Amino acid sequence: MDWTKLKPIELSKIKAVDFPDEQYYPIETTKKQLVLHHTVSGPGVRGDLQTWLNDTSRVATHFIIDRDGTLYQLFSSKYWAHHLGVTKNILTEYGFTDIQTRNVKLNQNSIGIEIDNWGYLTKTSDGKFKTVYGNIVDVDVQEYPNLFKGYRYYEKYSNAQIQTIGELLLYFNKKFGIPLDYNEDMWNVSKDALSGKSGIWSHCSFRPDKSDLHPQKEVIDMLKTLKLLI
Repeated sequence: MDWTKLKPIELSKIKAVDFPDEQYYPIETTKKQLVLHHTVSGPGVRGDLQTWLNDTSRVATHFIIDRDGTLYQLFSSKYWAHHLGVTKNILTEYGFTDIQTRNVKLNQNSIGIEIDNWGYLTKTSDGKFKTVYGNIVDVDVQEYPNLFKGYRYYEKYSNAQIQTIGELLLYFNKKFGIPLDYNEDMWNVSKDALSGKSGIWSHCSFRPDKSDLHPQKEVIDMLKTLKLLI
């Protein structure tokens, strides 16, 4: 896939979701970080939305990208919701003292982008692949022979999804000036991410128990291309 042809996403391609105000915080905050997640679900985004609607703690991301690359927006990027869940233990381990407020600040200053994806998979004795929920799925599989976060197999992110991620990141570089440098340390907990350094991160950058995103080559290639396009 030639990522050099990526351009900022056209707003007409974004599908707005009717997402209640009480499920996020309609308060404007400065945006410094773009954080990539995957949903551990599929196919389709309806189940993801219902999970958040069933939760009263205002957990959600601004966007969800379906497997065909369709981009859904739940609420404005100027607002915020909880999507990181940074623990006090992690903040203490990395030397932060503002443990009562840092998690909220990181959520306020970031834009959450979900990719619809099953996440890690396990292989059955008959060669099929099973999700964390125990259901068998027929999907494209990424293999990590040396394991990633303790797992060998993950569902691949589709090229359509990766394209949409790139287009969205380019858009937010233009809108908020968020830098598009590739952060080599984004696949594990990063003190830079926890400190609020502006840029592109993953959920793995904030929590050791998370495996979203996994470091698929096509994703890395796309991220490394973005800086050349601005």
